[in-house]
Amino acid sequence: ISEQHLSLFGDIKKTQQAKYELLQSLPQDGLAVVNCDNPYCRERLGDLKCGVMTFGMDAERNPTLLIQETKSDLQGLYCKGIINGQGCEVESPVIGEHNAMNIAPCFLVALYLGMAADEIKTRVKTLTGSVKITKYGACDIINDSYNSNPDGFRAALEILNKFPSEKKRIIITRGMMELGEKSEEIHKKIAEEIEFVADELVVITKDFVESLRSPLNEKYRTNFVLKDNPKELSQYIKGLRDTNCVILLENRIPGIVMKELGII
Repeated sequence: ISEQHLSLFGDIKKTQQAKYELLQSLPQDGLAVVNCDNPYCRERLGDLKCGVMTFGMDAERNPTLLIQETKSDLQGLYCKGIINGQGCEVESPVIGEHNAMNIAPCFLVALYLGMAADEIKTRVKTLTGSVKITKYGACDIINDSYNSNPDGFRAALEILNKFPSEKKRIIITRGMMELGEKSEEIHKKIAEEIEFVADELVVITKDFVESLRSPLNEKYRTNFVLKDNPKELSQYIKGLRDTNCVILLENRIPGIVMKELGII
């Protein structure tokens, strides 16, 4: 439960209410698997009549599955945790430490449905994540264009930051949609994080230009570029093909650009 879809729900408490309608509809022999690190997720667990399993990184919350350690590089993810008092380690080719919080509930559901822990760990090794890394000439492309929300954007920045510093780091984005009244505030916060990671920020619509540009300053020298014409954006991309750079595609990208990159 996060700021995503605030323009639809109005505020995060209404988002919480809508999500909990799903959990409250579960019968007594049903199961809710919940992120107990998130205060909006755990706040109303006592209202549920069904079984509950929890996961998270905060030991004080005593989750069913406690994630104790995560390590991630451009080859994959390692996680160490405790499930019902038993130690467990898993490895997966998915990229990004944030995926530990995606794998954890899947692990719990699989246990609940009768799979053995060793069988689950074997299947975790075959997972594929939504973020893909491909090549475009000399460039590395991080494709996180499926959608975008604040947590996902930050996770993609962490992946971008794992590339060697000698590579020019470029972010291409239209910004994040459906954030309602929080939009300007959230975009400014993301821009502040961008300036620690990226050499260049390319914005492809005028919707959030000022919110993304204004926090950038000369201290970290993140160059701001507006390319709201798809053909001009495609030409810009072509000019990067033979350079030593890594490009993060964040949120929807015009089809002409995706074709040039060989993604569609």
